[in-house]
Amino acid sequence: MANNEQSREAFAEITTEQLASVLYGLGDHIGVHRPVLDEFGTVVDGELVWWNQAYQDIRRYDVHAGQLISQTYVDPAIAVAHLSAAWQAGKSLQIFEITPRLLGHFRYEGNEEGTWIHWQRVGNLVIEVSSEVSEVLALRKMIGDQKSLLAIASRKRAMAVERERIARNLHDTVIQNLYATSLSLSIAGRRAHREVGRAINVAIDSLADVISEIRREILDVEMRRASPLRLQLEDALIPILLPSDAQLDLRIDAPDLNDEVARHVRAVCVEGTSNAVRHGGASLVSIGIVMKDKTLTVLISDDGSGISEESRTQNGLHNMRERAESLGGNMEITSGKHQGTTIEWSIPCTGWCA
Repeated sequence: MANNEQSREAFAEITTEQLASVLYGLGDHIGVHRPVLDEFGTVVDGELVWWNQAYQDIRRYDVHAGQLISQTYVDPAIAVAHLSAAWQAGKSLQIFEITPRLLGHFRYEGNEEGTWIHWQRVGNLVIEVSSEVSEVLALRKMIGDQKSLLAIASRKRAMAVERERIARNLHDTVIQNLYATSLSLSIAGRRAHREVGRAINVAIDSLADVISEIRREILDVEMRRASPLRLQLEDALIPILLPSDAQLDLRIDAPDLNDEVARHVRAVCVEGTSNAVRHGGASLVSIGIVMKDKTLTVLISDDGSGISEESRTQNGLHNMRERAESLGGNMEITSGKHQGTTIEWSIPCTGWCA
């Protein structure tokens, strides 16, 4: 940890011109970004400060200084996630598959294989270097892994949407029809022979049971509904987990959060997951987000190597603690050598929730 910090300090005053003098003339596609940080030091965007001709030539749109990743990249959330990972850990490898949609933004002369992008921190800047297509052949397995992971996430989302559609149909159509049938039977029962009336009453009771069962199913679907926060977290955490094949267990039992609180929760989960995978070597990261007794708690646990006492004051963990304290909350860390780490980040519900 100390060596990494010393090496970063050595480049802390590097200028764009000094960096350009080293990179100028290289054949790879190179862009240099200045990270845009929020008040807690978390990377939220990237500003382009230098690029070579190859970087411009591969794009179908004009490149200019000051361009933000969020405004120009096809998948800005993924690019910012890798830039953030490089800013924290020094480097990040991105598998970049060329699809028909991307061909509208890039020139690849008919080759739709793909490439890889290496994000490297140098002092206060991050370099984005993409190689020629031929170099990606050795990374086919990683591309396959990425496809599998994204396919699983897509299937889960599609299933969640379908469950919600079925629940709406059950409520809006089936239950209403059953109520109408029950009412018709009730009217008919009053006019029918006694024996027939008893049979009709039995049928009405059965319909009531069916309606209750359907309501329970709808409630269960609503409880398992895919929240916007879950989808945002999956998008942000996939680039962090993918290179190490680490698994994610994400559980959310909380109402929808407003934009400010959701932003803090996303940043905390990204920082905690990044620490667990990149520094702790974890193979499993469990994240639980729970609202209980007017307190929102984010619990991040991993099976990694643990966090030393010296490392608990590093910038990432310090920023997580400051986020909690800025909202009137706190953060606790439990960790032992080779025993994993648990971070409990909690804030009170004061004005931002019902």
